[in-house]
Amino acid sequence: MSSHHICNDLLVQIFEKLPPKSIIRFRSLSKYWHSRLATPEFIRNHRLQSPQKVLIRHTRHYEFKDIYTLHSGDRLPLFPGPGYVGIPGVELPPSHSLFRSSIVGSCNGILCVLDCNNISLWNLSIRRRLIVPNNQSSPLLAVGLGFDPITDDYKVVTVSYGNKYNLDENSTFIYSLKQECWRAIPSPSTRFYNVKSKGKACFFNGVLHWVVEGYITAETTTENWTLFILTFDLSSHVFGHILLPGSWRIRQLTTINGCLAVVSYKRIYGDSWIWVMKEYGKFESWCVVYGPPVTRGVFDHPMDVFQPIANGDTLAYYYKGGSEVYNFETGLLTEIARFPPCCSTFEMDAYVESLELIDKEHAAACGETVNHETNRLYKRTHLYSRYL
Repeated sequence: MSSHHICNDLLVQIFEKLPPKSIIRFRSLSKYWHSRLATPEFIRNHRLQSPQKVLIRHTRHYEFKDIYTLHSGDRLPLFPGPGYVGIPGVELPPSHSLFRSSIVGSCNGILCVLDCNNISLWNLSIRRRLIVPNNQSSPLLAVGLGFDPITDDYKVVTVSYGNKYNLDENSTFIYSLKQECWRAIPSPSTRFYNVKSKGKACFFNGVLHWVVEGYITAETTTENWTLFILTFDLSSHVFGHILLPGSWRIRQLTTINGCLAVVSYKRIYGDSWIWVMKEYGKFESWCVVYGPPVTRGVFDHPMDVFQPIANGDTLAYYYKGGSEVYNFETGLLTEIARFPPCCSTFEMDAYVESLELIDKEHAAACGETVNHETNRLYKRTHLYSRYL
């Protein structure tokens, strides 16, 4: 092997440890590096060495716009403190509907964005978005994004459903990012009419999970109604279901310490329970890891949980005039600073920066930088325009 190839291989190992922003700059060095730094092997190795971060989604007042910021797990923008100094935001273009777009899935740095049944895949690390062709006209959809390790392919799944009084037959389609096309697949045998947990799908162990309301049995009677987890294996394309630990209200479906987990509550948010399934697929392995009296007195508003670092401290956040974060391990309650001056914190989750979508021809640039100065200018311009 020539010294030239050895040198390039050493450089690749160095590049694999750099943030995506730097990789994009180095791709302009030559045609060789432009191609080498976008190979599937490099993208995969780079992602595996990328540290997990915290993604904060901020709501911009007056407009249907969202701003996203990324933070190290041990350096959240707490108040009081420096907040977002030196941390620019990335703005997702506004929705074209009367409703705010929602994040219904996340996998390896790709966010699955649903906007009035229009689906797009967005990697804010490299600010590239791929519009997925629309194939479902139903206003009621369960949508999920995941990765199939067997075919080395990202897949989007959509399942249409009816309402409580009109249980239409489900229609299910799966989109292959590698093949860039949809195809119909058999629908689940279980009938459901509502997707809980804010419509999000939880991707875990190669399987998509949704919390739904419906009927596990063929008889759609009141006695057979229940909440359950609808599952879909991205490799075998087979649906299944997992029973929940109790017929309570489910706030969130997530993962904690490598286990499937749900956040549930009864009539009041102060009585909240965090359950984990110690052995995947076994109903009897559901157990409470946090509940009253820990959650009582701390959370009197809806809460969500996440782990900034895999197998690290479990954090819960909720909005109460401002966003507060509670560390279950330390018992510390802190406040998250607002992205100044016209945003309120809306959502937090774990996120891994990656180069996914950088090699897709149909992925277009998407995402504008928002810093403190442009945000202040926006506010002055907006307030002035109200009086014209």
